[in-house]
Amino acid sequence: MKNSSPFKLDECFLSNELWPNFINKIGFIKANLAIRQALDLQRMQGSTATLPVLILETCGTALINSKAVKTYIGLSYLDQGMVLIFSSKLNAIQLLREN
Repeated sequence: MKNSSPFKLDECFLSNELWPNFINKIGFIKANLAIRQALDLQRMQGSTATLPVLILETCGTALINSKAVKTYIGLSYLDQGMVLIFSSKLNAIQLLREN
């Protein structure tokens, strides 16, 4: 299956450090706001087949097909309130779940 996503998940490594480093860089309140915006995008324009993405370098948001995430991460159950954090600079991803 070819990944038609601009996020080359097959080339990314999984990280547990993206979120804590992002908080340290811009602060907890702004980092939380960025996550809220990604989740708002999912609520407004997403579906059960999409997952919101937070792009760390720009604080931008996007939607990605959840099947692509399943293919490259291996996680078959994606719940509401989950956000994929993506760093193009580090070529890394982290899956974050809203509390």
